[in-house]
Amino acid sequence: MIDALTWLFGLDELQFGSEGVSLGLARPISTWAWLAVVLAAAGLALWSYRRLAGNRRGRGALALVRTLLLVLLVIVLTGPQLVRSNERVERDWVIVLADRSASMTIADAGTHGRRVARDEQLKRAIAEHWPMWRALDNDRTLLWLGFDTGAYDLPPKRLDGEVVGVELGEPVGVRTSLASALDQALRRAAARPISGVVILSDGRSMDEPTRRSLRRLQAERIPVITIPLGSPDPVGDLAVAEARAPAMAFVDDTVPVRVRIDRLGSLTRALAGRVEVVERSTGLILAHKPLPTVWEDGTAWVTIPVRPRDAGEQAWAVRLVLDIPDLIEQNNHAEIAIELVDRPMRVAYFEGYPRWERHYLSTLLLREESITSSSVMLAANRSYTQEGDRLLATVPRSPEEWALFDVVIIGDVRPELFGTEQLANLREHVAVRGGGLLWIAGPGFTPTAWADSPLADLLPIRMGLLPSGLEPIVRYRRAVTMTRTDVAVALGVLELGDGPEGWPEVLSDPATGWSRLYWAQRIEPEAVKPTAQVLAEVVQGDDAPTPIVLSMRYGAGTVVYVGTDEIWRWRYGRGEALYERFWLPLIRSQGRESLARSARGAIFETSPRRAEIEQPVRVELRLLDQALVDQQLPTVSVRVRRVEPTPEAQPWAGVTLRLSAEQSASARHVSQTYSAAWVPDEPGRYVLEPTDPFLSGLELSATLDVLTPNDELRRPETDHALLATLSEQTEGTVLALDSIDELPALLPRREVTITGVPDIETLWDKPIVLALLVLLLTAEWVGRKLLQLA
Repeated sequence: MIDALTWLFGLDELQFGSEGVSLGLARPISTWAWLAVVLAAAGLALWSYRRLAGNRRGRGALALVRTLLLVLLVIVLTGPQLVRSNERVERDWVIVLADRSASMTIADAGTHGRRVARDEQLKRAIAEHWPMWRALDNDRTLLWLGFDTGAYDLPPKRLDGEVVGVELGEPVGVRTSLASALDQALRRAAARPISGVVILSDGRSMDEPTRRSLRRLQAERIPVITIPLGSPDPVGDLAVAEARAPAMAFVDDTVPVRVRIDRLGSLTRALAGRVEVVERSTGLILAHKPLPTVWEDGTAWVTIPVRPRDAGEQAWAVRLVLDIPDLIEQNNHAEIAIELVDRPMRVAYFEGYPRWERHYLSTLLLREESITSSSVMLAANRSYTQEGDRLLATVPRSPEEWALFDVVIIGDVRPELFGTEQLANLREHVAVRGGGLLWIAGPGFTPTAWADSPLADLLPIRMGLLPSGLEPIVRYRRAVTMTRTDVAVALGVLELGDGPEGWPEVLSDPATGWSRLYWAQRIEPEAVKPTAQVLAEVVQGDDAPTPIVLSMRYGAGTVVYVGTDEIWRWRYGRGEALYERFWLPLIRSQGRESLARSARGAIFETSPRRAEIEQPVRVELRLLDQALVDQQLPTVSVRVRRVEPTPEAQPWAGVTLRLSAEQSASARHVSQTYSAAWVPDEPGRYVLEPTDPFLSGLELSATLDVLTPNDELRRPETDHALLATLSEQTEGTVLALDSIDELPALLPRREVTITGVPDIETLWDKPIVLALLVLLLTAEWVGRKLLQLA
């Protein structure tokens, strides 16, 4: 029957009896209206044939045909049709946001001493609970997104055609914007029924979710379920940012290794540990010092004296050894290369008359096995007496004869006892060959008598009346004590104490008696040359400190000036220990210059060393070599190039900076510093190098790390509180890693039934309907003819 009707009506897509197909009317009327139509049609038909003459039964049959005809016309007018509704159920969406920023590489998670990276936690949370994730995807629409500064799709991981996980990729984002990621995720699911948002993250973000996102989450009752990764406790990290050492040194020399340590993130307690210098090949610990206790802007410096024993090229490493595992172990070490020469340091010491300082210093040099010394006392008639383990046939005259000595010490002796050519060659020895010159002041001749000698430029003090009307040097009228400066700490000299402080407080305490210097020079600070550095100073009550030990670069060598000859008095307090620790490191630091010109003739650096985008950086070149200062160049060119761009950095061709000279306030207006400001606009690691020919050979360069604001690894601690707040604001839940399987039960059902435009097949316009009408009309007309009712 159904097939017959389908054939009669010529139906194709919609057919009688098909699933979901029903018979309907385009203009439906109620049941009572249909009853009225039938009664009216029947009544009209009966009334029209009641008065006609003819066979009663024939008229009744014709009335029935007319009734059917009228009812059929009404049916056609109501628009009979086949209807199939288009309804579908849209599954609700679950958005999963997986943190892919660089902070996920930090290994601060785990227990029982085994620490794993946050990224490892994330991978386990997916892999170990994959059946739950797969069931959730089968029941709902699961959208996997990775995020750092924004959100992006994570493709499925397939094995033999089957989805077995998610391709997370490496966590390389240098910063995290949870707000941007959440906004983009919600836009991806716009007009979709969202059951919930799941966030797997350490919470570290440079911003919080926007008010617009929160309003939508709250208005649509979308819970945010957060799964915190990493340690819930605040953590920090120590990093070896830089390690410096001379390129060459003597065997048995005390080599200062200068280490810069950066403190990243938050440290809730003081870390105990030490900084070690070790041989890379054997792991042998050469020297160590405790971790610093004083930090400035997250940075501290440690100077570790190392006394090497083996000659040749050595590979050392600096490493941090902490009482607990550090957050990022990879940045806890730095490598150092140094060449050690196995020969004694050669020292020549010239004095003008016997004095206690000369006696004890000559004895110290003679006793020290790592030093070969020649101590000469010159007389007015150019004769001399000498002692030491290397006797001189004559005072050195030529450059070659001066080159036999690594360090020359000049005490309180008249310059006239040397020839002009001798002193000029000594000056060349310091400036060209990197020899060291050590001045020991005295009441007779040093330094005043040397003001007009060929060595006047090698004095770190300007002689002659100062612009203020003061003499550059006068004698203190009372006994004084000295204390070292931070410059000495940086150079690794004047390390007289055994503890971490390096300088015994008793040396600066006049109450001890033996620490007082009864003869010392008061050096006016304005008399100090611009390139000189103060290693020790005299501090007396409320008076301003005045220099007493100075160091100055000159050409390839260094000059040290000691403004007292009473260091020998310290022997009364601590025996030879303090005396040796004062003189020997000073002499050795100068002797290393003759091995290699490793000491810097200039300091080139940036401030700060770690900057953020759009933060002004001061680029400074400070000349320490008086010979370089004397050139008086107005500007210096510096080339900036990027060596380690971040993934988000754009290609960059570099830039050239022009550093301008800054004039000092001294009488000669000598420029010792060149500077310029530079504002980096891209993250990465930059190398800055002066390009002027007069600085060639100094191998000057500076490294600048430019970070984005809120860089991931600058503050490596987690922010679980942010995740908890987000869950609370959206009526969500903070879910522990071991409770992930509970996730489906926490997600509300939000699927939506959508009714579309139904499929319609009209029946009233089919040929069979017209044929039926014609058939009924024809039947009535024929019947009337037969009954002769026309």
